[in-house]
Amino acid sequence: MRRTLLFLVLATLVSTSPASAATSVGVVQNFGPDLSSQCNLPEGIAADPRGRIYASSLNFNATSGPANICVLDPGGNIVDLISVPPASPTGVAQLLGMLFVPSEGLYVTDIGGGRLIRVDVATHAITPIATGFQAPNAIAQDHLGNLWVSDSFPGTITKIAPGGATTIYSYPTELAPRAGETPGFGANGVAFDRTETFLYVAETSRDQIYRIAYDDGALGAIELFAQGVAGGALDGADGIAFDVRGDLYVCSNQSDEVAVVDGTGQVTAEYRGTGANAFSSPASLVFRGRSVYVTNLALFHGGAGQKLSVFTAPSPGEHIP
Repeated sequence: MRRTLLFLVLATLVSTSPASAATSVGVVQNFGPDLSSQCNLPEGIAADPRGRIYASSLNFNATSGPANICVLDPGGNIVDLISVPPASPTGVAQLLGMLFVPSEGLYVTDIGGGRLIRVDVATHAITPIATGFQAPNAIAQDHLGNLWVSDSFPGTITKIAPGGATTIYSYPTELAPRAGETPGFGANGVAFDRTETFLYVAETSRDQIYRIAYDDGALGAIELFAQGVAGGALDGADGIAFDVRGDLYVCSNQSDEVAVVDGTGQVTAEYRGTGANAFSSPASLVFRGRSVYVTNLALFHGGAGQKLSVFTAPSPGEHIP
């Protein structure tokens, strides 16, 4: 049974968290400046070991040209701007999910070019990794070094092995978007649990979380894990991430909250901002210790609130950059 956290105890931030982050568990605050001019419609988010936060621009209204990735330091200052050119001279770059892997670089999906790329954050060099996607969205990595990319329109999960070989796992009945639903995205956020027993996948158009059996680099049967409700938790389930306790944090881009789902698939907490610190179509999240950073896509708010948010979770994230 859903139970919303009404009163939240005080907690201190881990040493890697910025001074500007929230100091009370669950209190949502803005982080950094408005991003509308430099990284419009921020969608994807990642963190590196130095505490820098990366936010990608969906660049939704552009018809051609590059898109940017904003790099913010732990104090919320933009310290770098990475320009990602389109896949073709006449195309448009539209960036979605990101994953920072310390030994490899920053992986980014580009729905405008139907591709997965890797960015060298020091030199800004772009390396194509895989192409041929319809709507590449979120990225996860397993212990074998395989990358797993959700493709939102066909409802597939693509495995990219370290050598570059690809394998497509198709779940159209469960992960393709439901006709007539807005937004028309199916498979979205992806995350492995701590034991890599399952790959969890957010299905945006159905307000659902699925999990897919995983074993030795292969996916198997899929099952429904959590069901949301219109206007409430998991409405527009988007980016997802686990904490060390096995709780799954889910951006709900239609109900403007981050919901927490326990191991039984029940919602146990819902975090919302208030006033100027309210979420605005939260799309993706990343843990940095106990600090949770969130992109606000703002696409369903007329573009108002194109920013990052931060709050403190009760437990650290499963993967610490």
